[in-house]
Amino acid sequence: MSGFERNFRYENSDSFFRMGGSASMVLTTAAARSACHQSLSHGLLVIRIEGGIWHDPGFEARIDCIWDGMYPPVGVTAAEKNNEAAAAFVENEQSVHDAFVITTAPILGRS
Repeated sequence: MSGFERNFRYENSDSFFRMGGSASMVLTTAAARSACHQSLSHGLLVIRIEGGIWHDPGFEARIDCIWDGMYPPVGVTAAEKNNEAAAAFVENEQSVHDAFVITTAPILGRS
């Protein structure tokens, strides 16, 4: 069970890793990009990003802002490229979408 607020937009990627925010924690654009860049150091692969609009409180997911990455197991080099592509997706979407939910999985496919 997670220990974070579901109707809150987190501004720090450290919260994502500390609180186990995969698949449900809403992040700002900066926090989402940072989480993508840091995932590899936590042994994680970004497998999906869902973008949307923050309504304070509340996340409106947008069907036009979904990115699907690789699925584990993958090697470290492939995971690094995947996670960089995930960060680039967030960067490209930031002019329209201001909140993101990131789903991660262990690189080797097991926890």
